[in-house]
Amino acid sequence: MDRYRYILLSIGLVFCFLQSQAQTQPIKGHIYDSQTRQPLAGVVIATGQTVLAKSDAQGYFELVAAPAGTALNARLSGYKVQMIKLIAGVSELNVQLDADAVSLNEVRIGSYNGNKSSKETPGSIAVITARDITRGSAVSLQPALNGIPGVRMEQSTLSEARISIRGNGVRAAYGIRNVKVYLNEIPVTEADGTTRIEALDVNSIGRAEVIKGPASSIYGAGTGGVINFQLQRSPYQEQSIEASGLIGAYGLHRLATTYRSGGDKLNSYVSYGWQEYDGYREHSNDMRRFLSGNFQLFPSDKRIVTLLLNRTTQYSQIPGSLTQDQVSANPLQANATNLDKQAGRYQTWTRVGLGQQYRFNAQFSNSTSVFTYFYDLNHPLPYAYIRNFYQSYGGRTRFSYDPDFKVLPTHFTMGAEFNEGLTKGTQYVNNQGKEGAVNSNIDYRNTQFSLFYQSETKLSPQTTLTLGLSYNSLKYDVRDYLKQNQSGIKKFDPQASPRIALSHSFGQALSLHASVSSGFSPPSSSEIKNVDGSINPTLQAEKAMNYEINAKGNLLKSRLAYDLAVFKMDMKGELIAQSIQQGITIYNNAGKTSHNGLELALSYQVFKPEDHQELVSLRPFVALTYSDFKFRDYKTLNAQSQVTATYDGNKLTGIAPWVLNAGIDLETRTGIYFYGSYFYSDRLPLNDANVDFNPAYQVLNAKLGYKKQLGKFLEANVYAGLDNLLNKSYSSIVSLNAVGYGGAQPAYYNPSPKRNGYAGLNLKYLF
Repeated sequence: MDRYRYILLSIGLVFCFLQSQAQTQPIKGHIYDSQTRQPLAGVVIATGQTVLAKSDAQGYFELVAAPAGTALNARLSGYKVQMIKLIAGVSELNVQLDADAVSLNEVRIGSYNGNKSSKETPGSIAVITARDITRGSAVSLQPALNGIPGVRMEQSTLSEARISIRGNGVRAAYGIRNVKVYLNEIPVTEADGTTRIEALDVNSIGRAEVIKGPASSIYGAGTGGVINFQLQRSPYQEQSIEASGLIGAYGLHRLATTYRSGGDKLNSYVSYGWQEYDGYREHSNDMRRFLSGNFQLFPSDKRIVTLLLNRTTQYSQIPGSLTQDQVSANPLQANATNLDKQAGRYQTWTRVGLGQQYRFNAQFSNSTSVFTYFYDLNHPLPYAYIRNFYQSYGGRTRFSYDPDFKVLPTHFTMGAEFNEGLTKGTQYVNNQGKEGAVNSNIDYRNTQFSLFYQSETKLSPQTTLTLGLSYNSLKYDVRDYLKQNQSGIKKFDPQASPRIALSHSFGQALSLHASVSSGFSPPSSSEIKNVDGSINPTLQAEKAMNYEINAKGNLLKSRLAYDLAVFKMDMKGELIAQSIQQGITIYNNAGKTSHNGLELALSYQVFKPEDHQELVSLRPFVALTYSDFKFRDYKTLNAQSQVTATYDGNKLTGIAPWVLNAGIDLETRTGIYFYGSYFYSDRLPLNDANVDFNPAYQVLNAKLGYKKQLGKFLEANVYAGLDNLLNKSYSSIVSLNAVGYGGAQPAYYNPSPKRNGYAGLNLKYLF
């Protein structure tokens, strides 16, 4: 009996010893930005106010010993405080921090690969978070993007949208031009420079970084800039499933389900949503189904693997533009031709991307992604019926090297991007929304390739010199099956685009940046044709040279954040559209414009959360844009390249001289929150002749909600909002240089909704 008692006692002692060892085992790990996956240095790991560790330059930290169940917190300026619960048996952590929407000047920027805060990054770059997107109904990116000075998103119905940055892209006939768009480092912009963002589920976007102006260091082509979208990732150590519903005016309704799991070895985000909108106008119904999957794996402390899955179906009717008389008579009506031809866009997108970040050692790392992207398009238009199938594939790789120079320490970045797209397109006569006789059958194989280099050298602890260069190649291979003589290859002259920037930090209050950068935007594959359908051999890319000074900083005990940019951008070789007849437009490099402007963003945190018992946040903000954009040498040519009009000295079409976006955010400890915003757009010219103008307009929006944790496992968020509180009549998106054939008025206007409301409920179950 004593022997058995001894054995049991020994087993018990061993078990207790092993348990105590497991409970107090050393903890190590890495800390990353949840969206960009960049390692975060200087993160303080603490329990209460006791500091236990601090992450190094690679985001690595180590705790000597901590018992299971201990609650830690990770703190870094610009990020939300992240609570960490130590779990028995888990000794390697991969902690992810979420950006704090009220301290965006301090958030680390991923776009330039410098692992610097927004304040430290040379050039105009803005960050929007999921909270900026959900300040409204979150069915459109328009309110969030229009909160960035210098950026303009125009939209009246959900079927049509146009994004411009500093005036670049405003003249796009359809979709987005002159602005490159990425999703999780995967190009959304097609190889010929056109972009459609309807495939993105707005509710699934976690962050967007917007580079304004030529971004030649890292991204190659594009005079307007770059928008880097990141899909949401799950909050660290959260496992939940959420159901959300939204209803609104004009038949708006949406249902979605989202699964989140933020583990140390796997971060999973999967969302499925269904959304439908009857539309403010006749023939403007929009229906979408979204499936988004975003996965991040941590197989080792040197490697991160990401997987992106995205599939979207869209069925949208296009009501078309109206004349001034038609708007006055009935702004809800559709364009008669669009209605007769049943104009719309019906398509399904699929995007798959696989990426890897690998750190060879403390000095050398690589980030590589490969992707495939395809969609089918069924597109009845007023003057044609288009059926397209598009597929593309490509990849992007980026190497970072820090040789640890003792004198003039320098960080090097080198990489390449490849994108090839094949469009199989057939165009028919549109017989009241049905295919008629075949008009054309053309395949386009578009190939884009770029090499890029960037170095950042510390001239002193406060001064940094940035040098960048990209080399870009683009080719269109056109095969016309009905008119063989119009087949051919359009190869653009390779372009080298340099960038230089100098930055100096004067402390928390001021970081000053000066930069000179160049960029270019080639015509899309649909813009390279002559009037007879043959390829225009003389057409070349638009080119830009941008000069800029930025001042960024925090004042008044870091509560006031500001970002001021003054720039001068000269464009030459701009493409000028010449409408030959209905359905036929040709383009010529016959324009020079000057873009001089000022952009100011201000936000003020009235108090810090610990300073007030009832309020968590009270933050007013202002975004102001002044644009002095003019034609310098701008001539309209006919099919014979003869000058038909000269617009030198006129104001740039589609650009409002003054744009203001202001608002206030209020959040309380009881869970009540309020978001209010005011948007003003100055009057803008509708045509190059500056004869017709879109009147100035203002829009006031408000949203009130209540968010509360109900017990241990359930979280609820109920809200309601009103858009266009003042019930103003206006057109957000207009058709520039519209032509009225046969003496008719030009159809410029796409009326936006009058006062309209919405309400929603989100229920999240926490496992």
